Amino acid sequence: MARTTQIRWAIRFASLALVASVCPIISYGQDTTDAVSEDRRAATRAAARESTRAVVARIVESADFLAAQKRFRFESRTTYDVLQINEQMLEFGASQTVTVRRPDRVRIDRVNRNGASRSMTFDGKTIAVDLPGPDAYVSVEKPGRLDAAIDYLVDDLGTPAPLHEFMSDNYYDEAADEVRSAFWVDTEEIGGELCDHLAFRGANVDVQLWLRVGDTPLPCRMVVTHVDHVGSPQFSADFDAWNLAPKVPDSLFEFTPPEGAERLTVQAVRQQLRSKESKP
Repeated sequence: MARTTQIRWAIRFASLALVASVCPIISYGQDTTDAVSEDRRAATRAAARESTRAVVARIVESADFLAAQKRFRFESRTTYDVLQINEQMLEFGASQTVTVRRPDRVRIDRVNRNGASRSMTFDGKTIAVDLPGPDAYVSVEKPGRLDAAIDYLVDDLGTPAPLHEFMSDNYYDEAADEVRSAFWVDTEEIGGELCDHLAFRGANVDVQLWLRVGDTPLPCRMVVTHVDHVGSPQFSADFDAWNLAPKVPDSLFEFTPPEGAERLTVQAVRQQLRSKESKP
């Protein structure tokens, strides 16, 4: 608890220093020489660097905590913007339940707002995706650890897996190289939990992350803004019902296809998923 408090206060002081350094001070007779301006710019840069380090330390603390959990379950409600051909931005959404048992088990149950459902399981040997509707699925043999299965699911199969970073061995590892700057925003209440509101910028995205205050620094909310896309579409997720000791028998991660369902090829799945995701 003491370590969390120290990090939080470091973020507060660094953020206040950053704000103080960039806010103009109105004073008659104020020295506006180039030397003074350069000193202020240097102070601003130093405060920004300190703020970034403090926020990164807070995120690393959260990621390390989640990485240490051998099993966990969470629920989430996600929204995402989709730019239409008429250049209008529309919002779609879904809810999902994620269950992880390290090092090689995961189950994802997802339901879109329109009622279409999808599940994905990995039992350490086989990745299975039950596609929207009762008549099709894909099953691929991929023995190994959870991270490798998730990478195959997202990168090779092309299956959308929102929040897959939080199912990995360490969710910060995937973002570490992308963080350009970061700062602490405030401490706010999200879903009945007191959370630190953090913000950081990458090359192509702006990210806001709310982390629970205390000894269990779990994510409460996340917002990603794709600043390099037309209209700056956003993805958001609210985390709920964290359980760090769920019952996770082997049977939970086993997939039994519906009776009469067709097993599709990987190529057919890629095409179907693209079609489904373009029209949620």
